[in-house]
Amino acid sequence: MSFWAFALLFLVFASKLSLACIGVPPQVSVLIFQHGLHPYMNIILSFLLGLPILFYILIHRKETENLLRSYRTMVLFLLVMLFLETLLQYFFLDNHKGFYSWAALGATYWLIAFFGLFILLVLEPKQVMNFLSTWSVNLVVLSLLVLVVRPDVAFKGGRFIGVFKHIPYMVTCSTVAIVFTLGRFSVERNPLKIVWFVIGIILSFGALLLTGTRSALAAAVMAVVLWVLRAPAKGVATRYFKYSTALVLTVTLVLFGNQMVEYAHDIATGKKALVEREAQDGVESRMEELERGWEYFQTSPWIGQGLLSKFSGKDEVDVNSYNSFKDPHNIFASAGVVGGWPFIVWTVGFLLLLLGLCVRGILGSNPILQIFAIYAITQVPILIIYHWHLSLGGMADRFYWLVFGYLALSYKQEGQTEVE
Repeated sequence: MSFWAFALLFLVFASKLSLACIGVPPQVSVLIFQHGLHPYMNIILSFLLGLPILFYILIHRKETENLLRSYRTMVLFLLVMLFLETLLQYFFLDNHKGFYSWAALGATYWLIAFFGLFILLVLEPKQVMNFLSTWSVNLVVLSLLVLVVRPDVAFKGGRFIGVFKHIPYMVTCSTVAIVFTLGRFSVERNPLKIVWFVIGIILSFGALLLTGTRSALAAAVMAVVLWVLRAPAKGVATRYFKYSTALVLTVTLVLFGNQMVEYAHDIATGKKALVEREAQDGVESRMEELERGWEYFQTSPWIGQGLLSKFSGKDEVDVNSYNSFKDPHNIFASAGVVGGWPFIVWTVGFLLLLLGLCVRGILGSNPILQIFAIYAITQVPILIIYHWHLSLGGMADRFYWLVFGYLALSYKQEGQTEVE
């Protein structure tokens, strides 16, 4: 079953690749969209690749008892809540999108079930860490090569997209490459591979810097700091890397701390630009997003507008009809728009649970699960200032639910995956 699980994980990357650099047209029926795999095909392939895993779990009666009860309860409550709200929206909203809303609910169920529950029954945390690290680093390197040979397709709006369709995918890939490659220092003893890991992390930081994404860059730096503080140092190379990194960070903060804080403040408030990205007041723009999202939420505060609220049109749904003004970049406003007050309350409870799982993972003795916890806790601020991730076609959506699930592994399961 590991083959099908790895295929699902590979599809997360492959579904967001742009083949513009080799002349693939922007759209071909329902096969190609924005020079890559069409979202409809992405969802269909996700279903097809997941079916063998589903049959395996049903036949062998695999249970999710290795997950904490609190996590299983929260997930079950979410699934029931989304079903009831979709039902109410179907009867009481004029702009309900009929069959498409039920299809969206099914895709969301598939996302949560497979990436938040089922893959955990097939793959060990170490296997997932190695897979994510390998493919994300490879795609970062490939993106930088495209930058050299085809710079005309490597940027979009002045920001680096590499081999991906849009900026968020390049950002997610670079961040995953940095964090999960850090975890491999704890289990790898081959000096050549360790050198490659260091190069991969440096290149990933370079790619992330080219995207001009401030929050992701800050999260990646914080991930390195947390890893330095918590990573075991058994081998000579690991100890050298760990303590030299800590020394460099300490000296940098002592010598340039004030300037860094001022520069970060200027970037956040739009007084200065990051690389080629146009200067923008991030605080003001986020407040505008929150206000706009809250106004949209108040049009249906108790049952929300549904999973397809971010698409324009009354009945028909098309990938080209995505409307960013209906997709508030704030997790609480986003939850309110999708599912009203019940979803907002659930979101608060889940974030508290997630923070608890992150602290548990970071303070735990398993260095691999520490990496999952470090990724999650550094992404929490981004989760809050972005939106809820409930799309089977989304890249970050699938990675987030995967990490949520592995963080919820019970202590018994964690002991079984200890690094020897």
